[in-house]
Amino acid sequence: MSSWIRRLGSGVLASTLVLPLTFTHAWADGWGGGSDDDSNEVEGTVDQTIVIEGDTVPGGSSTETVSVPARCWWEPFADHDTFRSFWQGALLAFPPLILLLPSPDYVDRIEEEEDPDDGMWYMANCIEFNIADFEKFLGTCQDWYPDACIPQVAVWWENTETEPPVVIQPEELALAAQAKLEIPSPEVDQNPKAAGTENTTLVNVDTGYWVTDPESVGGEDGTLTMRATIPETGTWVEVEAETNGLSISSPAGGTQCSPSEALNEWSPGEDPACAVQFERASTTHPDGFPVTAEAVWNTRWRGGIDGEQTDSGELDTITASETFNVPVAEVQSEVTTSD
Repeated sequence: MSSWIRRLGSGVLASTLVLPLTFTHAWADGWGGGSDDDSNEVEGTVDQTIVIEGDTVPGGSSTETVSVPARCWWEPFADHDTFRSFWQGALLAFPPLILLLPSPDYVDRIEEEEDPDDGMWYMANCIEFNIADFEKFLGTCQDWYPDACIPQVAVWWENTETEPPVVIQPEELALAAQAKLEIPSPEVDQNPKAAGTENTTLVNVDTGYWVTDPESVGGEDGTLTMRATIPETGTWVEVEAETNGLSISSPAGGTQCSPSEALNEWSPGEDPACAVQFERASTTHPDGFPVTAEAVWNTRWRGGIDGEQTDSGELDTITASETFNVPVAEVQSEVTTSD
């Protein structure tokens, strides 16, 4: 029975089980299946301990408990009587559900041998109850936790202090890992600066900028990487963020610089590697032109179970920016004539 779902092709499984599974969950809602716990404000997330390693992790590694998006999870029935009412009603209305629900012998044994206070009945649920998600969830769950995945949409869990394990797929872990990828905003220094000012520059003069933290542009190659692992299951992902460099923008001028150019600190006698020429004075902006330093990161991931890579994909773009004011003055020339 434990390999039944995996032996079916995806198309056969979908056509065979979509109706009964949808029916089962609609019936469960009517009998009080699922949790009424309002503390879980985001449906389909679970707390999971993960190990994080990478460029932006202080000390290179940390162990944290994070909220991970889970497309499938377990929800408890209120009590044993509620489960039995649902179970009996579902089988009477649609007998083929016996393939997905605990057998009568199993339910009777639980009633005879188990103390109701020592466990709880749970039902598997998925966001929008997608059959492909459910198939993947149970297929992996059978490998890791055969006692909790038989495969069935309802299970008895012999522990009231914990819940049945939720199987986190690599792509779900990748979303949590990306959220922990702390990319620093690109703080910059500038040259020239007019004497006696913080950062006043001049119209049509090459004003050089460089980042003070190399990680804000991913070093010279413009990349940052992170690895996240769930120790108890061996699920892992590697997230890579890549930027094409630093952009400087303002109402009066801007530029785009590669990571290596953005790292090149100005030194006397050299032209700035990353320079902006402001085309007019900032007379309309009393505090100076608002200037934004920005790095846009494309992120992707790969991951799997233990040493095997099973999947990969793209993640949302990350934008890190810092805005500051730059006063821009015009050079005043005084012309004198002699008699």
